[in-house]
Amino acid sequence: MDSVHRLLHAARESLELSQSDVAKATGVSTRTLHRMENDLGMVGFDILGKLRSYFESLGVTLISPADDQKWAMTFKLDLAPAPGPDVADKIYDPVPGRVLKAARILAGMTQAELASNSHVAHTTVRRIEKGDGKGSVEKVYVLQRFLEDRGVQFLKPQGEKGWSLRR
Repeated sequence: MDSVHRLLHAARESLELSQSDVAKATGVSTRTLHRMENDLGMVGFDILGKLRSYFESLGVTLISPADDQKWAMTFKLDLAPAPGPDVADKIYDPVPGRVLKAARILAGMTQAELASNSHVAHTTVRRIEKGDGKGSVEKVYVLQRFLEDRGVQFLKPQGEKGWSLRR
């Protein structure tokens, strides 16, 4: 379960939940959540099941590895909507801020590290992740490409299935 700790952290952060929020809702202690998110111990299947069910009830599905695939996460369309038909003349479909935030966490980076390494201002990264609409499509593209170069796959929405990430 090499990347499940980052996946759990990304799911929680993308939903803007604290470890305390998740602990109260699932009955999993904050200490256990901290240890799991920071890869400080084995992830118990029973606890992982509780967390997966909870995150799924909020719109983020954690997908187990299959064959040669790694862990993945998918967002419901209401959490991370598909791009509209008029976006950037279909040259590029911008990734929603919530998805970009989860991708950054999956890559094991802080906002400051992403900003510094991608040459995008820290405040711009923060605004894009917050989803306040103040980041340009070009900056979102730069951040997405940077994260793709670090092994994060962005999968566009298809039908009822929303944005997905895999690493």
